[in-house]
Amino acid sequence: MIRTMMGLLVSLGLLIGVSFYESNRVQTTFTNFNAVLQTLYDKTEARQVTYEDGTAVEKFWENQKNTLHIWLPHTAIQEIDYQLYEAVGYLYVRDYDSAMPKIEILIGMCENIPQSYRVSWENIL
Repeated sequence: MIRTMMGLLVSLGLLIGVSFYESNRVQTTFTNFNAVLQTLYDKTEARQVTYEDGTAVEKFWENQKNTLHIWLPHTAIQEIDYQLYEAVGYLYVRDYDSAMPKIEILIGMCENIPQSYRVSWENIL
C-alpha cells in the first residue's frame, strides 16, 4: 500500500514537473523568437533589411524548432515554417510591403502558441 502511494506521488510529481518544464521551454523559445522577429519587422519597416537578415532568422528558427518537435504538434511548426519561408522569399525579391504582414502573422503566432501550453485552468479543463 505504501509503495503504491509513493509510486503515485512520484508519478504525479514527475507529471507536474514535466508540465512546468514544457510550459517554460515553449514560453522561453517563443519569447526569444518574438524578439528576433520584432527586429526583422523593424528593419523591414525601415526598408533596411537584407535577404541575409531573413536567412539568419530562418537559421535561428531551425535551431529552436528541433527541440520544439517534442512539445508542439507538427502542424504548428509547419505553419510557422510556411509563413517564415514566404516572408524571407519576399525579402529576397525586396517586396517589403508583402513581407511585413507575414512577419506580423509570425509575431502573433509567437504570442498565441505559448498560451496554449501554459499551465492554467482553461488548458487543464
